[in-house]
Amino acid sequence: MFLSHADFVPTMRPPRVNWDDDEVDPEASTYLAAEHGPEPVPGWVITEDAARQYERGILKTGKEAEVHVVERRLDDRVNLLAAKRYRSLGERMFRNDARYRTARRTGSRRVDLAMARGTRAGMAFRAEQWVETEFATLSRLWKGGVAVPYPVQRLGHEIMVELIGDEEGAAPRLVSSRPNPADARQLFSQLVQNLLAMARLGVVHGDLSPYNLLVWEGRLVLIDFPQAVDPLLNPEGLELLERDIRNCCAWFTRRGVDVDPGRLLSEVAAEIFSR
Repeated sequence: MFLSHADFVPTMRPPRVNWDDDEVDPEASTYLAAEHGPEPVPGWVITEDAARQYERGILKTGKEAEVHVVERRLDDRVNLLAAKRYRSLGERMFRNDARYRTARRTGSRRVDLAMARGTRAGMAFRAEQWVETEFATLSRLWKGGVAVPYPVQRLGHEIMVELIGDEEGAAPRLVSSRPNPADARQLFSQLVQNLLAMARLGVVHGDLSPYNLLVWEGRLVLIDFPQAVDPLLNPEGLELLERDIRNCCAWFTRRGVDVDPGRLLSEVAAEIFSR
């Protein structure tokens, strides 16, 4: 569940990169050592090496990862960031990722065979691919105008993104919100527009539900994309899309919104095949 900042559970800091000597600075910004998000980088992102970085605690625990809050500060500028730290594949509760990996290729026959066979090396490659997929998908969607957090950086098995919320707390998930009928209709309209935009970019979330939709100041924001697929390359892509749509439509129906899952599926599929 999402917690207020006051309730963050203090956690150990992640390993830091050594800079000019052998002494690790636990408060050094990790930005310069990381792979960066898409350009143009928003002006609010603190990129300077002089910035300091502090752990604020755990925001969310999940089957594949934990999300921590990190504060990056430079003088009077402050970034509150959500750092998603993936567990090793062997530690994850959800291990059957075959339906999502279909049609994903690394370009190396040896690596692809190792992943398919589930060897120790292959499992490590699969864990790496899971992180790479989420960061690349977030970057693509953000550039395409989809309502996702800006992906600030990737370093190892950690993805750091814009924290949706403020100093008082993180944005609630849709499942925890209680919108009035008018607001619910507006949120559903935003969902439709985002699904259509994702379809035009060739992306199906693959596990979309009210649990990975955030609501902040009237805006719907989509999160958690490690299982995202291309609906034309993945043979189960349209089936995953249908599941996403039915999961979300069921919630909005219970909130009194007049929705037609079949019609929405047809509209989104039409965008996919018009690419």
